[in-house]
Amino acid sequence: MKKYIEYSANIYAIYLKYFSKDDIHVYSIDEAFMDATKYLKMYGLTPIELAKTVVQDIFKTYGLTATAGIGTNMYLAKIALDITAKHSATNIGYLDEEKYKKELWHHKPLTDFWQIGHGIERRLNKLRLIENYF
Repeated sequence: MKKYIEYSANIYAIYLKYFSKDDIHVYSIDEAFMDATKYLKMYGLTPIELAKTVVQDIFKTYGLTATAGIGTNMYLAKIALDITAKHSATNIGYLDEEKYKKELWHHKPLTDFWQIGHGIERRLNKLRLIENYF
């Protein structure tokens, strides 16, 4: 665990090369949210290009494959990370509201979504909320 914490701190240092600490929200030892809004113009990059730059820096520096989720809010960024980025050749996922509706509205299993465990999925299925909604 000590080594894991060390790597986490080192990766956080890479984030600080690109973002102010005020724009980084550490979610867990291996996940963080960054509000990149003001940095896009500063660097002259798109959200995907900026994420790719950071992901490549992590790989080049530590040999670790990182993933990035980009979204128009924190929820969509987290879902982009959990569901789309991990299945993308670039390790980067992007979601806005329209893309979410188009690509994930009918996604199963529901447990792939942030904060939905097996118990909640069973209750939703028992109530037939999901079938009736679609």
